[in-house]
Amino acid sequence: MPGILERYRGAIEGRLSRSLDGDGPLRSILRYHVGLEDEDGTPTHATGKLLRPSLVLFVAEQLGASLDTALPSAVGLELIHGFSLIHDDIQDRDRTRRGRPAVWTIVGVEQAINAGDLMHALAIATALKSSPAATDRLIDATREMIEGQCRDLEFEHREITADEYLSMIDRKTGALLRCAFDLGGLAAGVNGRVRSSLTELGRAVGRAFQIQDDLLGIWGKDDVLGKATGSDIRRRKKTLPVVLLFERAGSDDRAALSEIYVAQAEPEVAEECVVWVIERMDELGVRGECEAMVRRYVDEATGRLRQIPFSNAARSQMEDLIGFLARREK
Repeated sequence: MPGILERYRGAIEGRLSRSLDGDGPLRSILRYHVGLEDEDGTPTHATGKLLRPSLVLFVAEQLGASLDTALPSAVGLELIHGFSLIHDDIQDRDRTRRGRPAVWTIVGVEQAINAGDLMHALAIATALKSSPAATDRLIDATREMIEGQCRDLEFEHREITADEYLSMIDRKTGALLRCAFDLGGLAAGVNGRVRSSLTELGRAVGRAFQIQDDLLGIWGKDDVLGKATGSDIRRRKKTLPVVLLFERAGSDDRAALSEIYVAQAEPEVAEECVVWVIERMDELGVRGECEAMVRRYVDEATGRLRQIPFSNAARSQMEDLIGFLARREK
């Protein structure tokens, strides 16, 4: 695990705990969701990578801000991310989140919606302790993320192009990652040129991160991911490999793909169809194209790093993190 993702863990978890403190079933389920407690309320340390708040704090610290200045907005961002995952799991009917039961499977859909709504409100309240400007930036990113989720759901009902898909992930995934870099720069009071470079860095990292996630959803190893290879196909998720396959396939294969990806009574695609889709992807070079795109966006991110006044050591640490995100296996 890159040092950036370990350096701030204690501070982030401590502030998360303060933000989610309180009695009542919703507070308890939120602490469970972020990994501070198990289902019985026993304290745990299952908070995941904490990527987004760690980025905020690293950028802020390296550009001259104190951690105390940036910590509330960093944790506000993590809470926004958490709220989005509660609602995403409901919409996608995903029953697990980081190897544990999803919130809606424990408390039901109705209360899970309430829990997500409360987490959103607590995120804004937490971010306000940084600055109104940071809160405004977080609200903008939240709006953009929700618009991206809306597009993602809409794409389930029609064919889409690769450009449309990239535009969607720039919102659904990229909005909060760009916001992380920008919040760090905002806390440090950097000028507009540097903030623009930070935002573009976040865009490149967001694309590399999501495309790697798409690769893992089809070709990831089940012993690492805890899910079978081809799982995104099985669930009819139109990730980038599927979009590229539709663009490259001949007319007969496109007709067969359309039948597979039209919502049917069966909750999952039949196993023989999953195998067929992966075979077509292999024949048409889809995996290689996605891997090349990940490398391209990693290279773009590395180039953007040179435009930011980091020390050589900080730049090297960020390069290590970007490489880790692009090579991760879970």
